[in-house]
Amino acid sequence: MAVDEAWWQRAAIYHIYPLSFADSDGDGVGDLAGITSQLGYLAGEPDSLGVDAIWLSPIFRSPMVDFGYDIADHCDIDPRFGTLADAETLIEQAHHHGLRVLFDFVPNHTSDQHAWFVDALSGPAAEHRDCYVWADPAAGGGPPNNWRSAFAKVGSAWTLDEASGQYYLHSYTPEQPDLNWRNPAVRAAMHDVLRFWLDRGVDGFRVDAPHRIAKDPELRDNPPDVVNVLLSTQLDDRRHRNIDHEDVHELIRGLRSVLDEYPDQVLIGEVGVRHPVRRMAYPGSAGDEFQLIFDFGYLDTGWDAQSFRALGERLDRQPDPRRWPTHVLSNHDLSRSATRFSGPGAGIDQVLARARAAAVLLLTLPGTAFVYYGEEIGMTDVPVPAEQAADPDGRDPYRTPMQWSDSFAGGFTTGRPWLPVPAAPALSKVNVAAQQGDPSSLLSLYRRLIALRAAEPRLTGGDYQGVAAAEQVYAFTRRTGSGGLLVAINFSDEPVIARLPSGELGTAPGRLVLSTGSRAAGTAVVLGELVLEPAEAAIIELD
Repeated sequence: MAVDEAWWQRAAIYHIYPLSFADSDGDGVGDLAGITSQLGYLAGEPDSLGVDAIWLSPIFRSPMVDFGYDIADHCDIDPRFGTLADAETLIEQAHHHGLRVLFDFVPNHTSDQHAWFVDALSGPAAEHRDCYVWADPAAGGGPPNNWRSAFAKVGSAWTLDEASGQYYLHSYTPEQPDLNWRNPAVRAAMHDVLRFWLDRGVDGFRVDAPHRIAKDPELRDNPPDVVNVLLSTQLDDRRHRNIDHEDVHELIRGLRSVLDEYPDQVLIGEVGVRHPVRRMAYPGSAGDEFQLIFDFGYLDTGWDAQSFRALGERLDRQPDPRRWPTHVLSNHDLSRSATRFSGPGAGIDQVLARARAAAVLLLTLPGTAFVYYGEEIGMTDVPVPAEQAADPDGRDPYRTPMQWSDSFAGGFTTGRPWLPVPAAPALSKVNVAAQQGDPSSLLSLYRRLIALRAAEPRLTGGDYQGVAAAEQVYAFTRRTGSGGLLVAINFSDEPVIARLPSGELGTAPGRLVLSTGSRAAGTAVVLGELVLEPAEAAIIELD
């Protein structure tokens, strides 16, 4: 497959957390009508951000124990967000703006209020009992094995149903019972969920925690030395029997076969497996599983050139479309990049300077780029008072309302926002209205980078090659037959001599295409003498 054949290979995809993006009715909670009203900000209008697709975290009917990841009805919209008609309008209007629409698909579990589980609780003979994973107590009593929830506060992954005397499995909260994907009826029904939304125009799915849907059929214990390790999904250890079972690949091929019934759709896996060989098995040896797999490396990386350089070394010069790279700096589960990269006590100017450099990195590396809502204006984590915090895993600070202006509630709602927005001075500088008309703002930089990426084949399909540079500098080239682009990023808060190997890059001066510093585009750059300003990122045309 050529690198320019699939839209998702060159895309910038914007991740929306619907509860926090835009509230249309003043109830303090984001909704689908609010998202629809802001589509012009994202694409299709002058001065829009220019992204190619939007991905929405779950909007389906849910009691919201895990904020939408506990689904009671996969084919209906939760009233907090609107109606099925609102979802169809959003999809239609997004397409009108030139945006693809991706939904979250949560296959591992349902809500305990799902009709299947309500029926399953009626007894072992219930029609839907085998839609979930049940087991008798251990020989000495208690849970069937030592598997633990992915949420540290929950503890055991098993809850006793006192009426039947059996335990049911839940990889997350007890209100999220795990589905039994070894049951053909479960597979068929979940495939029909995909078709339900594909028939309504959805362009693909981000699949939540797919590595969990196939467990050890014998329900054997995990080894004692790894039982209590936090975030066990991240361990490079095949001995974890409740994740990454070999049967998972057949199940994912089944999902992909449904997507292949519809042209030009994409299936993206949130595969929480760090081992490189196991992780990279999820596209399938024949390219018949996930087209894209999230690379979490940049979510764990501190602000230093060596860490980013090490991640860059994993990129092939000519990426195989079956192993197409992805890049993401923030998401709804982890601290925002502007906070992580700047550290505690950083001033807003340093936060924005590093966010500008990170934007250049995100949008010039080979592969598909994901932008978390608010990242384009430099949103940071927001402290959430205990009385407002509700997430079962403490992720509220990363999910606060979009900051549209410096007015009440950041312009997100006319009511009391479900989570707080920051106070000044952060809000006064970090909002859309303040940055919209400022050509030097982070938002304007994102627009220029996304437009450059869309117009520049070297950034979407060119070869990647790391370049030796000063310790504080991460540099690489993107090349096609038409020449090369050099990207150089200073991770220091002081000026740095880049120490680029000018002989390897050509003897002629380069031409500055874009800089986050004070230099204007078109400036001639002598590569062997390049001095990068503090936290400056530069894109340079090579002769």
